[in-house]
Amino acid sequence: MKRISMLALAALIGGAATAQDAYDAANFAGSDLNGTARYVGMGGALSALGGDISTMGTNPAGTAIFHRSEAALSASAVITGEKGQLGHDGTRASFDQAGLVFVLGNGNRTGKGLQNINFGFNYNKKRNHLSNLDVNVENLGGIFSQTFQIADLANASAEYNYWGGMLADMSASSKDHDGILNENTVTGTDGTEYTEYSGQGANSAIYRRAAYGSTTQADFNMSFNLSNQFFLGFSLGVYDVNYNREAWYMEEGSDGNYYDFSNWYETNGEGFDVKIGAIIRPIADSPFRIGLAVHTPTWYNLEDVNGSTLYYNDNFIAQNSTDPYEYHYRTPWKFDVSLGHTVGNFLAIGAEYEFSDLSTCHYSSIDYENDAYFAAMNDYIGETLRCQHTLKLGIEVKPTSAFSLRAGYNYVSAPFRDDAFRTIAYDSPFTETDFTNWKAINRITLGAGYRWKSGYFDIAYQYQAQKGDFYAFDDVNLEPTEIDNNRSQILATLGFRF
Repeated sequence: MKRISMLALAALIGGAATAQDAYDAANFAGSDLNGTARYVGMGGALSALGGDISTMGTNPAGTAIFHRSEAALSASAVITGEKGQLGHDGTRASFDQAGLVFVLGNGNRTGKGLQNINFGFNYNKKRNHLSNLDVNVENLGGIFSQTFQIADLANASAEYNYWGGMLADMSASSKDHDGILNENTVTGTDGTEYTEYSGQGANSAIYRRAAYGSTTQADFNMSFNLSNQFFLGFSLGVYDVNYNREAWYMEEGSDGNYYDFSNWYETNGEGFDVKIGAIIRPIADSPFRIGLAVHTPTWYNLEDVNGSTLYYNDNFIAQNSTDPYEYHYRTPWKFDVSLGHTVGNFLAIGAEYEFSDLSTCHYSSIDYENDAYFAAMNDYIGETLRCQHTLKLGIEVKPTSAFSLRAGYNYVSAPFRDDAFRTIAYDSPFTETDFTNWKAINRITLGAGYRWKSGYFDIAYQYQAQKGDFYAFDDVNLEPTEIDNNRSQILATLGFRF
């Protein structure tokens, strides 16, 4: 039995030629653990401790801790758990961070009142979209098939006499006439003959995907140090999105025939947000600190384009692509509370909690043409995504004044509800029926650093583990295939003080 979605009705009302959904919303709302090697090596738990350039993207008050100006550059290698797919590598070099904090102040660490005003800029790779999947789809058993979902779309197109959706149009003709569906002539209760489409159970299926590109973040920061006890800051974030996805799906039917879809999807755009933060030392002569930060939604202006190619028994059937389509997208508010404590000059401990409600992700139209579609999509997001919780823990030990050792843990809760699913309308240009309900992310980090009078060199290693339930198509009775999204990162930072 298939799920029936309100999006089909919304598409009929709005005639929407759009492809966005809750899964893309979650993708663009998420972020990696990335920045300087010290920040990564401590699991990102530096928002109360401050003193690191990367904190201007989490708690902007963190840069007010600086008493000397500083600049840093970071680069890494990212290694996915799966080998490269569809001609793309599974390992890539990445330029991850470049930042500067400029200190204007008296350098007095014991005075009262305004001690310094700091200005900062930091480029950071917010999300590296590199990932690869190679899945042998399980539990088909000659019963389940993508063709059943496609047949539903084709039948809806025929019922409303509204063709135009790429998936239905490319696939609807019978197997004898360059299609993948069964085509039958049916007589209705009024004696009228009409065409009905049906699918066929599959024996096996293979899915491969390569995603690449990045979402980058540039923060412009200003912070204030008041009496070395109260630290305030704000950052204006500017974002750039370049996301690419290529996928290939091959299915063998119970009759021995097979077909394959090749799909590609690209999103580009830009956005901005504002972040404000504070760090407080409740006891003036104690190093214990409390951090608070609020991030506004990120307002994006995005553009999508996608296409696909269909083959049946190695014979070319159809090819199609869309025109670029622009729309607005808004991420949730984000709230952050953190704790930090130091013991002398040899131990620092940080803990941090971050909250965002992904169910409030919001799409909107630029030209107001597809308001009905987006209203239905936003309702669907509210039923699909959930509140997300992030926990960060980190520790730094300095055996000597020059040498540091670090470790961290970073946890991000699952973005999807247990019964989440992807749905597409019969007139949609979207041709990918697959979806993955990703579960929680667990990250373990290690790091080390060496400091000298005018600079420092840090390294970090990060391992990310995540499981997900993969569905090649939507059927409430199909058991998912469990997959992994595991990857490693080796990161290095070179910094200078002046």
